[in-house]
Amino acid sequence: MSDQLIQDQDKVDEYFRVLQDRILAPIQNPEIQSYCTATLLLLFSAIDGLGKLLHPHNKAGVRERILGFLDYMGGNYKVYKDELYNLRKSLVHNAINVASYLSKNETVGDDQHLRKIGTAGYINVNTLVMYEDFVVAFKRFSSEIKHDPVLRKSAADRLKWMVDDPLDGIDIPGLATPSPPPRVKFIHVK
Repeated sequence: MSDQLIQDQDKVDEYFRVLQDRILAPIQNPEIQSYCTATLLLLFSAIDGLGKLLHPHNKAGVRERILGFLDYMGGNYKVYKDELYNLRKSLVHNAINVASYLSKNETVGDDQHLRKIGTAGYINVNTLVMYEDFVVAFKRFSSEIKHDPVLRKSAADRLKWMVDDPLDGIDIPGLATPSPPPRVKFIHVK
C-alpha cells in the first residue's frame, strides 16, 4: 500500500474512532439509553457524519447527507427517511418530538419499529433497534471504505488532520484544561 493510501486510511480510521468514542460508546451507557431524545440526537449526528463521507457530492447539505445515509441503511429507514429527517430537525431545533412515537423497550415492539401506528399515522421509532441497525451499517460502511479505493480517497479528501493546543504558550496555575477537539475534522466547503 502506498504512503498516500495509508495516510488516507489513517484519516478515515481516526474519524471512525472519534465516532465510536464520542457517539457510539456513550449510547451504550444505560443512562443515555433511557432517554430516547439523547440517543437519537447522537445517532443523527453520526448519520450526518457518515453521510458526509458517503455522499457523492462534497457540497451536499445536511438533508442530502442524512437522507443518503438512511438510504444506505436500507429497509424502512429508506422508506421513512423523510419522517426520520423531520424527527431529527424537531429534536435538533427544539428537543421536542412532535411527529413520531419513541420507544426504548428492549424486548417489546421490535416488530413495530419504523411502522406507522396510531390514528395520526406517526411512525414508531425504537431507539435501541435504530442504534443496533446503525452499528451494522457503520461496520458495513467501514469495511467498504477499506476495500474501495475510490470511496476511501473521496472520504479522506473530506477530512483534514487537525492539531491544536488551546493552552499553547499559556502557563497559568490552576487554569482548567478544556476538552480538545478530535485530531481529524471535516474540511468546511465554502
